[in-house]
Amino acid sequence: MATKRSNHVIPSKKRGEWAVKKSGSARTSKSFNKKSEAVEYGRTISRKEKTELFIHRKDGTIQNRNSYGNDPFPPRDKKH
Repeated sequence: MATKRSNHVIPSKKRGEWAVKKSGSARTSKSFNKKSEAVEYGRTISRKEKTELFIHRKDGTIQNRNSYGNDPFPPRDKKH
């Protein structure tokens, strides 16, 4: 079974910065001074790649999660 690709907005090792990183990658895709800028960039690439985006807090825990791919479970209010 293949692992699902995703992107993560994480606190950077540089104090006060935020980074966007692909799951399984050792390097960050891009770094930002503001979390909001990192989230915007992460959403853009996750939409383009149709992947999931995980937004982390400063302590590393997951704050929010958004799926921009082919969701296997459509919302309840949507009919097939």
